[in-house]
Amino acid sequence: MELMEDVDEVSGEIEMSTLTTSVASSSYFGKLKSWVGEKRSKIRPWSEFLDVKRFSKPKTSSEMTSRMTKNVEIYQANYVFIFLGLATYCILTSPLLLIALSISGGATWYINYINKSRPLTIAGRQFSLAEQYALVALICLPLFFLASAGSTVFWIIGASFFVIALHASLFAVSASSELSDAI
Repeated sequence: MELMEDVDEVSGEIEMSTLTTSVASSSYFGKLKSWVGEKRSKIRPWSEFLDVKRFSKPKTSSEMTSRMTKNVEIYQANYVFIFLGLATYCILTSPLLLIALSISGGATWYINYINKSRPLTIAGRQFSLAEQYALVALICLPLFFLASAGSTVFWIIGASFFVIALHASLFAVSASSELSDAI
C-alpha cells in the first residue's frame, strides 16, 4: 500500500503548455522573429518602391551601376521580402516539396524535442544528435530529389536576382529617398 501512494496518476493527456513554450522559447525562432522584425522596420513604402513614374532607362553604364548601388542600399528590406515571396510561392505551388519540407522539419523538431529529456536509445545503443540528424537527411534526400528541390533553389535565386537587378537598374533614385535614408 505504501508504494501505491508514491506513484503519480497518469491521465493520458499531453501538456500543451510545455510543448508550445519550448517551441516559442527556442533561440532559433527568437532570432528569426527579431530578424524579420528588423527587416520589417526598415522596409520602404511599397507605393514608393513601385512608383511607375520613377522607372527610366539609365543613360550610361556608370549611371546604371550607381542606381543599382543606391537602390540596393535603400530598398534592401524590400528586396529581402521579394526573395521571401518568391520562395513562398515556389514552396506552396510544389506539393511534393511542401511535403518533403514538412517531413524534414517535423522530424528535426521531434529529434530536438525528444533529446531535451533523454537521448534516443535503440537496442541498447545511444544515438548522438548528429547521427539522428544524418538519418533524417538520409531519409529526406530522396524526397528532396523527387521534389526537385535543387532546381527550385536555383530558380528562386535566379528569379530574385533578375527581378532585383531589373528594379535596381531601372528605378531612378530621387533626392528625397537619399535624404530620408541618411536620416
